[in-house]
Amino acid sequence: MSALNFYLSKGYTPLSKSVVISGPNTITIWTPPSDKRVVITDLSIATNVNGTIAFYFDNGNDRIASFSLSASASLAPQIGAWESTVVGGLIFARTLGNASDGWYVNVTGVELGGR
Repeated sequence: MSALNFYLSKGYTPLSKSVVISGPNTITIWTPPSDKRVVITDLSIATNVNGTIAFYFDNGNDRIASFSLSASASLAPQIGAWESTVVGGLIFARTLGNASDGWYVNVTGVELGGR
């Protein structure tokens, strides 16, 4: 059973978020309500430039994953589930080596707690 199907079977509603990251930057991918935690179950990344993208939990010291891609590349890794342990904690991405409209990130997941 996939992680998303597990959460669907428990009655959670999947949510999707999409962001475009321009310039070397740090950008929030997901901001949950203050009483919920995020679980990301699916991820896809596309880029127009060579570079690296890394994903972090709320405090910025807990890197979840990092990917290096070449220009015009896309990636949809099998991630299982990335579950935040911080209630109300952000999930964000940090990029290097990119330009305007350099990275496209799509995530799907659920928000746990407070239901």
